[in-house]
Amino acid sequence: MMSPPLNAWESNMRAIRSTTLLLALLLAASSAHGARAQDGTAAVRSRTPAPVMSFRGAEWLERPQRVTEEMPERVLAAMGLQRGDVVADIGAGSGYFTRRMAPLVAPGGSVYAVDVQQEMLDLLMESVAEAGLTGVVPVLGEPADPRLPAGSVDWILLVDVYHELESPTEMLARMREALAPGGRVALLEYRAEDATGEHIRAQHRMSVRQVLAEWGAAGFQLAELHEFLPSQHMFVLQAARQAGPGLASDRPILPHYDLLDAVRAGLVQVTVAGTGGEALTLSIRRTRPQPMIVTLAAGAWFAAGDPAADMVARRDGVIVLGEDGVHPWRIEARRAEGQAPLPGPADALEPAAADEWAEARDLMWLFQNADVYPAVAPTVEQIAVWIVAEDLGWEALSSHARASSVHAANAVAFAATYVNTAGVDITTRRIWTERDQFVAAITDEGLKRVFAELEAR
Repeated sequence: MMSPPLNAWESNMRAIRSTTLLLALLLAASSAHGARAQDGTAAVRSRTPAPVMSFRGAEWLERPQRVTEEMPERVLAAMGLQRGDVVADIGAGSGYFTRRMAPLVAPGGSVYAVDVQQEMLDLLMESVAEAGLTGVVPVLGEPADPRLPAGSVDWILLVDVYHELESPTEMLARMREALAPGGRVALLEYRAEDATGEHIRAQHRMSVRQVLAEWGAAGFQLAELHEFLPSQHMFVLQAARQAGPGLASDRPILPHYDLLDAVRAGLVQVTVAGTGGEALTLSIRRTRPQPMIVTLAAGAWFAAGDPAADMVARRDGVIVLGEDGVHPWRIEARRAEGQAPLPGPADALEPAAADEWAEARDLMWLFQNADVYPAVAPTVEQIAVWIVAEDLGWEALSSHARASSVHAANAVAFAATYVNTAGVDITTRRIWTERDQFVAAITDEGLKRVFAELEAR
């Protein structure tokens, strides 16, 4: 379960002004970029788990706003719990969802309330007793094991907790073992694809692409994806099993494809046009009757013809093609060429193979998974793209910063630090050879130390 969000100014400026926290922020967000795919599609990177919320923040888990923010009644209705079901609430916390599930599975059912903190379980059982509920079984889990009986659980629920698991691979294996034949998992995670989850720190958000990559590798399939929540995805997943009466594989699944894979396989037809701003509009239609999910990776490159600029996707993207016909898909993007105009509706663009612009892909993944003060984030991100894509120097980059009313030396230094952390050796770039023009003007002490460390290497 995620921690209460800090004030945005406080959390970002605290990170920017401290060398230790700045480096920790960057290195955590780029912990491992993952191997580049050999077939040209974008590999999905591994990530650093977010810190586990302390039991001292339990009061926040009971905030009244959760009724409208997380719609617990609607979530449970989508799960369709029945009397007699055995349910596991992993990362149960103070019992917010446990207390709502227990009456739905009674009589005869039970809820395993799993948490890694005994203090949370103590608070949970107090609230269960006060509500007069039965059938709740507290389980002190371990970082790599929820300690559930094998083959016994009809539903597993994880609400804003999966991204905190210290050992996700091991936990997914144990969860799969705990599922009864036909058992399913309901997973809620804050969206990384758009601004709906931006009130939550980046390490507490996940994209559909990231979730499906990790759960698919662990032997799960997506059955349903619900998007009725204001800020969260709701996934319904099931274990991939051999066919047989009542087994999970008898249910239809919702297959997932990378955009480039889907285009190459002829599963979709897509056209891409500019908007005249920092976004693209994709018109996409499926060519097969079955529903599917299509995603693209942060950093996906879209090539435009002259004179318009190529564009780079800012975040992972997702669209559900549940019906026939053309679907509009808006992708937020940055301009890859500083002097070229933004593409307009009359400008057609083509998606490029991921390995052609792998550095840009790695950079945008880093930005998607890090918190940057909102007032400077667009400027820093754009400057970083130009360092990677065009190797622009101080004059062009500082002009862009000043036009955005951002301190030029700090913005360029911060962008260069992100580029270096994304795996691009900044000392091989033009901006490094021109560092004498701005390093002395850096006012942020943390950034000064970063450049001093680079200089000393």
